Amino acid sequence: MMQTGSASAPTDSRARAQAQEQAQVEFRRAMKIIALAAVLMAAGALWYLSLSGPLTVTMVVATTLGVLISVVLGCGLFAAAFFSDKSGYDQNVSDATRVKAPQPNPTALPEGLESYKSTDEFTDRTVPAALLADHNTKAGTWGLIRVTAGMLRYRVTDPRRAPLETILTPDTLPGIVEPTILHHVEPVPGARFHVEFWRAREG
Repeated sequence: MMQTGSASAPTDSRARAQAQEQAQVEFRRAMKIIALAAVLMAAGALWYLSLSGPLTVTMVVATTLGVLISVVLGCGLFAAAFFSDKSGYDQNVSDATRVKAPQPNPTALPEGLESYKSTDEFTDRTVPAALLADHNTKAGTWGLIRVTAGMLRYRVTDPRRAPLETILTPDTLPGIVEPTILHHVEPVPGARFHVEFWRAREG
């Protein structure tokens, strides 16, 4: 599996490089055609003007510059947009600015974790203020919120996860605290609970 993954990355890179090279060739060809068309259109405009009277230097210069600039600028911008799309730059920008949808909340702890400490038992009167406001655990630290009496509201408010609000009781599964994900609790009067902390098993 690792060999397949490592081989696919250079293949994708070569494909992107080939697409950009082909787009550059097509862009240069398009600009040559645009330049030729601009010259022909300028010549045609001068010929048309000559039918109505003799041409002056000012008329020749103004007409030639006006036609060339209009055609090259207008068609050049179109060709540049075509090049940007064919070379993959537009897709790169789209991928970079695409808003990622929130991920679902976990329903169980990952395998390979072990419990390493637990808080004291809290009530609605002794719960630390920090737990009532949005907070998180450090990377690698999971938590289980176990309610031993009453009810506890548990909310996940992190924008990286789907919004979650649930009521925890002694009869429900414990609330799962994911590392670095913002959350807070709200104990109902009479609630008693504690938090167990889990991390990867050593060795």
